[in-house]
Amino acid sequence: MSTRLSRAVHAPGVMSEAGAAAASREPISALADTPPILGPMAPITWMVMSRDVSHAVRVADQPVVVAALILDVDTGLIRGLSVAEDVRDALAQAVERALSKPAGSLPPGRPHRILAAVGLGYLVGAEFGRRSGLNLIPPIDEIVPGAEAEDIFDSFVGSMAGRRPASDPPSPDDWKVLFDRVQTYAEAAPWDRWADEIDFVVDASVDGERRHVKAVVMGNAGIQPGLALFPGKVIEADLEHRDSTAPWPFEPQTLACTLDNPAGVPVEITARALRYGWPETAHLVPSFFGVDEEGGREFSKADARLFAVVTAAVFSHDSRHRRPLAKPGLPTEGHMAIPNSGLARYAVFHQKRPD
Repeated sequence: MSTRLSRAVHAPGVMSEAGAAAASREPISALADTPPILGPMAPITWMVMSRDVSHAVRVADQPVVVAALILDVDTGLIRGLSVAEDVRDALAQAVERALSKPAGSLPPGRPHRILAAVGLGYLVGAEFGRRSGLNLIPPIDEIVPGAEAEDIFDSFVGSMAGRRPASDPPSPDDWKVLFDRVQTYAEAAPWDRWADEIDFVVDASVDGERRHVKAVVMGNAGIQPGLALFPGKVIEADLEHRDSTAPWPFEPQTLACTLDNPAGVPVEITARALRYGWPETAHLVPSFFGVDEEGGREFSKADARLFAVVTAAVFSHDSRHRRPLAKPGLPTEGHMAIPNSGLARYAVFHQKRPD
């Protein structure tokens, strides 16, 4: 990810969004004449976050596992990350790695400003204060990290829990559109009307690419509600009782959303849904997964956009045929806006799946 995270920062009376962005661009005058300890370096701004990830990571004889994550504000890349039994140890290890051996291609270097999640400012300052050679603690502002930063942390936690991240994840705008469409779909409860033996045949044009998929409304037979997209033949499989060592039963480019009891999904799945406007009082929360040649993985940007368009198509067709016809009839056509792209168009009809 190469987006500036400063635009996604919201400060609760500590620093404005514009101020955070400016802080990440401008050198700090108090540090201008201070010889850099780790060599010449352009001004660096960190964003420091922490979470209890005990539900996702198991460590022998360690009931509590805390993760600390340090992001580079200018690039969105991870500078340091660590897990430990408490937040102090996790921060100490993450700071050490961010200073001396950042993850990925980032060069080592000390920050000129730090944006710390609310409650972490003092701990980050204390960590710098106890380090020899760092005789000047950089300015530290407590902020509420924005959606993009939280998404990066979600991906990190998901990978630790065994969920493979996408190489090009959805942007916050893409997530927002997807959750809005799925919420409208869930509130309509189309599974009350459509059996899972009915295929919605969808032609969609998204970002200039034409896609032909089959969508299946899940939930009519008393199974878990949701929506699944298949690039070709519809494949029925019991994911709940799937052997984790067996190959995935679906073809690459299969996408699915299951609507789950919030108590039965990882906390970061629910937190992401709430972050993008999902009702706190909802009895179901959406989980998304895609399939590629290597198996199951998280949604990519392209996945999120296609799924939002197909969900809109199925909802439109359901709204038009509140009592499903035995025969397909004319297709339902429509369009919807895609963030930073333009209009996506769709045409959809239904048919009973051939035996």
